Amino acid sequence: METVSLTAEEQALVVNAEWLYLKNNVLQKVMTLMGQLQLALQAHPVTNTFPFPEPTLLAGGKISRGERYKELPYIILDYPRFFSKDNIFAFRTMFWWGHYFIATLHLAGKEKERYSHTIIGAWQQLAEHQFQVYLQEDPWEHDLENENYKLISAMPVEEFQQLIIRRPFIKLAKPYSFEEWGKIVPEVVRDYSLLLQVLVNKD
Repeated sequence: METVSLTAEEQALVVNAEWLYLKNNVLQKVMTLMGQLQLALQAHPVTNTFPFPEPTLLAGGKISRGERYKELPYIILDYPRFFSKDNIFAFRTMFWWGHYFIATLHLAGKEKERYSHTIIGAWQQLAEHQFQVYLQEDPWEHDLENENYKLISAMPVEEFQQLIIRRPFIKLAKPYSFEEWGKIVPEVVRDYSLLLQVLVNKD
């Protein structure tokens, strides 16, 4: 039977519990932050006036966590959220250990069709605010790695238009650096408000 051995780095880690306590403290603080973010999104005036699909606000928010999104811990807030077999309207904020926060507007089915032309018409506004658009066929990749997303400002409007029309879903996203930790909630709320105002074609 092959001997299972540890590298020197692994050996130093396995005898030190302090890093794990620190990790758990960080994740608990992220859970608290996500709760604060949900309350801030819920309280924003645009949430009360936007024409969401009927069950969206009734569903409330959902905070999920796990240890292995691409082998790293993550925490996700879905609010507002509407997921059905054929239709999606969701605003998702994810914390991904070692990387960033990322907020994503995900539209599919009837919701995608409803807002496609409005989003195409907002190309310049979305580009100016540094939003990125999802490029892959599988809608369930949540990160910016492996060319999953591209800055809208780096795309000609014609390319953006074709991408929006061609796909059965739309994902618009923006990352937030951990260095700006104290600004995460107001910045995500600001961009959430901007995206919903884009959908209803308001400046």
